Amino acid sequence: MNILLDVMGGDNAPDEFIKGAIEGIKNLDSDTKITMIGNEEIIKEKIKKFYNKNLEEISDRLFIKNATEVVTNHESPTEALKAKPDSSMNIGFEMLKKDEGDCFISAGSTGALMVGGLLKVGRIKGIDRPALCGILPTIDHKGVLLLDAGANTNCKPINLLQFGIMGSIYMEKAFGFKEPAVGLLNIGEEEEKGTTLTKESYELLKEQKNINFIGNIEGRDMFSGKASVVVADGFSGNVALKTAEGIGLTIGKMIKEEFSSTFFRKIGAGLLKLSGAVDSFKKRIDYSEYGGALLLGVQKPIVKCHGSGKEKDVKIVLKQAENFVKGQVVETIKQAITE
Repeated sequence: MNILLDVMGGDNAPDEFIKGAIEGIKNLDSDTKITMIGNEEIIKEKIKKFYNKNLEEISDRLFIKNATEVVTNHESPTEALKAKPDSSMNIGFEMLKKDEGDCFISAGSTGALMVGGLLKVGRIKGIDRPALCGILPTIDHKGVLLLDAGANTNCKPINLLQFGIMGSIYMEKAFGFKEPAVGLLNIGEEEEKGTTLTKESYELLKEQKNINFIGNIEGRDMFSGKASVVVADGFSGNVALKTAEGIGLTIGKMIKEEFSSTFFRKIGAGLLKLSGAVDSFKKRIDYSEYGGALLLGVQKPIVKCHGSGKEKDVKIVLKQAENFVKGQVVETIKQAITE
């Protein structure tokens, strides 16, 4: 297996992505390789600076593919991909398309990643629209897959049905869930609640025999562990995702403020930190612990790493990508849609 890693995209590129690849390869299977895509001269200089070694001395499973250009977040995705054929993102798509890699990871422009995935790699035949999906923390530690998380703001019922099928397959194949519960994000649990889109989508999901559809899910139940997959249109899904991220950050800040407000609370906070409870709590509400966002519905595995991702995040996403490929998620989606 060869995982393609764009080390030039993201706020902390290339340093954190180079470190993430070098440290992350240790957690991957012995036959898994990582190809770092980016400016070869810069990558080699950074490796020498960080480790005082050449890449060959560190690992025989790490490689570099030279790319002289970078697609930034401030450019039009379509125009940038056309104007920069030697960008790290374009090179990654080309390698993926030519079977020179099994999964492509980038923390660069989300828009460019989606456009490139759709136009250069291509969508699966029968999938109307690929979906962007992310995993959020739940009370039972298992996580919940939310899709679509922003790729398609205007959806049809068939799109939500396909999101449910793809999400169910991913959670089963990559995470080992047996008959993962699929819920439809709505304003109430009752079948008759919601918009025309959710009502019609409910009927399609209910009739689908290959997924374990449990009905409507309210926003407050997303993190309860009731469902393993939550289906939504891209507009609602993105609002839910950003709200969840904001709540997690706000809770963390509130707790920090409260524990530092008095002398005795500072002592209590110190004891909690020594016990490991604080770090454990932070880890539980940190969405980055569950990996990056997936682009499901395209011909090859593509993963969007967090734009502000650091070494730890890169290591997590690399393992996620390996499981994505090993679980044969794309192949199973193709078969399910054909059937």
